[in-house]
Amino acid sequence: MGAFETANERQFEELLRDGVTAVKCGQIRLAESLLNRASMLNPMEARPYVWLSATTEEPEQQRAYLEQAVACEPSNAAARRGLALLSGKIDRQCLMPETGESFIGNFPVEVETRSRAVKCPQCGGQAASQVASGLFTCAYCGYSADLRTDCENPYPVSDRLEQTLDFVLPTERGHSWAAARQHLSCESCGASCLLPAGQKAVQCAYCGSNQLVLSPELCELIGPQVIALMQLDEHQALKLARQWLRMGMFAPDDLVAAGGRLQLRQAYYSCWTFDGTIEAKWTCEVKVGSGNQEHWEAESGAHTAFFNDVLVSGVKAVKESELASIEPFNLVELREFKEDYLAGWPAMIYDRSLADASLVAREKVIKKLRPELYTLAAMGREKRNLSLNGSSWSGMTYKHILLPLWIGTYRYRGKDYRLLVNGQTGKVGGYKPQDKVKVLFSSLSMVALIVLGLIGLWIYLRVHGGIF
Repeated sequence: MGAFETANERQFEELLRDGVTAVKCGQIRLAESLLNRASMLNPMEARPYVWLSATTEEPEQQRAYLEQAVACEPSNAAARRGLALLSGKIDRQCLMPETGESFIGNFPVEVETRSRAVKCPQCGGQAASQVASGLFTCAYCGYSADLRTDCENPYPVSDRLEQTLDFVLPTERGHSWAAARQHLSCESCGASCLLPAGQKAVQCAYCGSNQLVLSPELCELIGPQVIALMQLDEHQALKLARQWLRMGMFAPDDLVAAGGRLQLRQAYYSCWTFDGTIEAKWTCEVKVGSGNQEHWEAESGAHTAFFNDVLVSGVKAVKESELASIEPFNLVELREFKEDYLAGWPAMIYDRSLADASLVAREKVIKKLRPELYTLAAMGREKRNLSLNGSSWSGMTYKHILLPLWIGTYRYRGKDYRLLVNGQTGKVGGYKPQDKVKVLFSSLSMVALIVLGLIGLWIYLRVHGGIF
């Protein structure tokens, strides 16, 4: 970079900084002058146009500035949010306070909720959603209805229902989560019960009727777009879980007995998925020249990668490691969410906000990309001191998805362990104790094999006149 270009860049940054300060101080004319001069120095930079949109109250002028910013940088989140506000896609009344503090709603520790009993439209009896088929059926009159309404649409539900992240993150809904316990009165019999925070479907403990929870707190949250239907009943899930307990060379022999006392609880759990693009900026040193001329030179660049369906648990009690142990889920064959799918099935809404989940997703993407970057950066050249120096994200979308899980705990030698069963594929994961004697024996066997190998090598070299 030449000295003239460096001076221009420095002047641009100074004008931009002073222009932003003038906007914040209410000196609008000065801000316009400084920001316009900055835009003339670097007409392909989006930031001056974003801040120029704050110097006018005319919607058309604001739109012109923001469209110019998007033309310079299509992934500029501030410009895209500004255009969404102008078009009404984001309600100004739903925006986060300028302090940026997380929003957990103005709800007491307990909130009163209403419920809607799930009844058969034909006879008024109790109805439920069936495992695997997703059919809405009545146990009394035999009524059956297919909840699917999008079977003929050629585009997968998982693609059609993706939501733009930039339009939700600046709002209170993007930072809120279920925080209060719910006091539910059954619509069918009037009995009351206390539900944990975020539970969306329940069976009345008194009359057994299926209830869908209608809480004022849940209305403030982001509703599910899609659902993966439960494919396993309790018998199938228990069989798979007990088989998993028997597996593994280090599993204690008496662990099977603990599995006999295992109990599983089924529910739909909130999760988030994220799609988008990352541009990862890197620097390293590459070897150039040969012989006496060989030396290391600094090099930098950027690698663009796409990511799809990065899964993040929406319920903090379900750890990321636990969820990873039962992946993958089939995130292509999903159904568009309807509340009747939850009839007869417990459901837990999220207590990890969309904003927090998006940060976890970004960490997962970078963690996966970092080891790959050594091959992708300065491809084919010897390098050292490779580092990732920042990244930019664009085109991020999200889905709020309900996934079916069977979760259970078992007790072994006075300690509790938890396991999970993927209700869609049957894969089992979680925590399993190890037999210390088996681990020790395996380690000693490995050491013995290494020693025997070294002794054999020594004998071979002695016999054949080796270096010994």
